[in-house]
Amino acid sequence: MTVKHHIQSTAHRYYKKFEIKDHNLLYLFLEITRKCNLKCLHCGSDCIADAQSPELTTDSWLKIIDYFCERYSPELTFVITGGEPLVHKDMITIVTRIKNNNRRWGMVSNGMALNPEKFKALVDAGLYSITLSIDGLENAHNKLRNNPIAFNKAITALEIVGKSALKFKDAVTCVYPDNLNQLNAVAELLVDKGITSWRLFRIFPSGRAENNASIQLSFSQTQQMLDWIKTNKPVYAERGLNINLSCEGWLPFSEDKQLRDEPFFCRAGVNIASVLCDGHITGCSNNDKSFYRGNILNDDFSYVWENNFNDFRQREWTSNTVCNDCEHVKECMAGSIHLWNFGEKKPKFCYAKEIITL
Repeated sequence: MTVKHHIQSTAHRYYKKFEIKDHNLLYLFLEITRKCNLKCLHCGSDCIADAQSPELTTDSWLKIIDYFCERYSPELTFVITGGEPLVHKDMITIVTRIKNNNRRWGMVSNGMALNPEKFKALVDAGLYSITLSIDGLENAHNKLRNNPIAFNKAITALEIVGKSALKFKDAVTCVYPDNLNQLNAVAELLVDKGITSWRLFRIFPSGRAENNASIQLSFSQTQQMLDWIKTNKPVYAERGLNINLSCEGWLPFSEDKQLRDEPFFCRAGVNIASVLCDGHITGCSNNDKSFYRGNILNDDFSYVWENNFNDFRQREWTSNTVCNDCEHVKECMAGSIHLWNFGEKKPKFCYAKEIITL
């Protein structure tokens, strides 16, 4: 590590300590439904069109939004997720409540149900940012999304968003063996469609993906993805496409700087919280059930936030895991919460060391 990177790394470590101590809530994810119009091979929540599990009512979501707007500062941003949020019959009603409280909101969508009329309704309701999924070219995208028209629908959604005046136009790609060699083509597609931000994820082994080795990158393939980002991030930045490795997965600081605009910091339970469709409170919405910290139907969120998230912030449990013997543990702090397997006391995969991947 160079002297410059050592200074930057030290400063970032102190910054994280301050953020953890302050734990100011900046992003609230609202999983308004677990219903979905796709049945993707990699879905971490096993979402389906006719999901039967109980979900919060629209009236409950409106009350939840009012609660957070009354209790938390105007800088709090809402992020609407699912399932697929556009299949919720009252989504416009829900997000309009956020707009009427003068708060920002964004959303994550697979694009299947997005059309010009729906997009206009979202913008009129205050849409600030949108993240769309594009998982390779037609063959790779349709395979992962388990639907023969998913790619065409995604392209239509990208075109609608790309032509709009929306400030934040984000795409995400779940990288797996079938699209690993298509990253250049996807980057060109996004530039052509007017998308300005692109994040790359490695599929993590949860939900349907847990026992599907065919869609998991090996450690060497993961390094291939990282090398592609390092090489192409500055190239595409000059063409208006900002590429980043996703927020998950710790890497040494000098390498991290080549992959992300902001160094790795798992903010789940620090600046980020989620309310799931059944009311459960957690950090990242992809967390294992062992990281649920209350239920908004029975618990006051502010109390839960102040008193029940200490294990997200202090990470004392790492001392009893495989990470305890790693030379990076003080910097990494066991990485991303949503990748953690408490039963086996190790991450589901690690970007830095092959020994603790699948």
